[in-house]
Amino acid sequence: MPAIREGARLGLQECRSQFRHERWDCRSPPAARRATAAPAALGPQLSSGTKETAFLSAVTAAGLVHSVTRSCSAGNVTECSCDVTLRHGGSPTEGWHWGGCSDDIHYGMAFSRRFLDVPVKNLTGKSGSGLVAMNLHNNEAGRQAVAKLMSVDCRCHGVSGSCAVKTCWKTMSSFEKIGRFLKDKYENSIQISDRLKKKLRRKEKSQRKIPIGKEDLLYVNKSPNYCVEDQKLGIPGTQGRECNRTSQGPEGCNLLCCGRGYNTHVVRHVERCECKFVWCCYVRCRRCETMTDVHTCK
Repeated sequence: MPAIREGARLGLQECRSQFRHERWDCRSPPAARRATAAPAALGPQLSSGTKETAFLSAVTAAGLVHSVTRSCSAGNVTECSCDVTLRHGGSPTEGWHWGGCSDDIHYGMAFSRRFLDVPVKNLTGKSGSGLVAMNLHNNEAGRQAVAKLMSVDCRCHGVSGSCAVKTCWKTMSSFEKIGRFLKDKYENSIQISDRLKKKLRRKEKSQRKIPIGKEDLLYVNKSPNYCVEDQKLGIPGTQGRECNRTSQGPEGCNLLCCGRGYNTHVVRHVERCECKFVWCCYVRCRRCETMTDVHTCK
């Protein structure tokens, strides 16, 4: 099913986009690169139980919902179509009604649960373990993010461009927006106990009375050191990564290079510039040369 492959690609691409300036850039462990093949490819991540696992699980589940739902709306899947429950509804007194093709995320969410949640149980252990509960929760958090960020688009109808009547439909947000939402949840992720009792609970005893939301991302184990290469864990380290010398953010040489310092080398760029159309009939350009300092972690 092309939508499955596209959903995995969408999730992994967004993961790399959101973490492109971080020490972990969603390119390690290596199995992340094979995430488009099957849920089993995520096995090493699922069993690590880290914050990064939480984000990767959530964004993969969200990507599958997004892709399958788009395929349904486009008529590419025989089992689903537009959301028919909204037809003929609306508010005539306020001058609008449901129409068009609303995205039906219910089928996409159900498909994502069937495709991802069963392999999670098989890959990460007994159904009563904290690791399984964590991964299932994070899968659902990704799906809930797609549902939460649904929006309503409308089109006006009326004489001379007036908006006497509006036709409205529900649509999913861009996946970039969903990715930003999940990245924020990652930044505020919650560590839980790996010993599951009746329900999920925070590891910090003093915070256990604070409820865990269905959109929160959860992790069991602290993240490994992404600064240095660890072949056993599939971590490439940050040596050789390009950094920003003047930035104080995660992409800055100070943070990204983990205090090891950085090398600077000059890169020469040659490109066409000051192009002019000459009658008749060609374009004449100059060759411009620029020199740029590039900084890479030691």
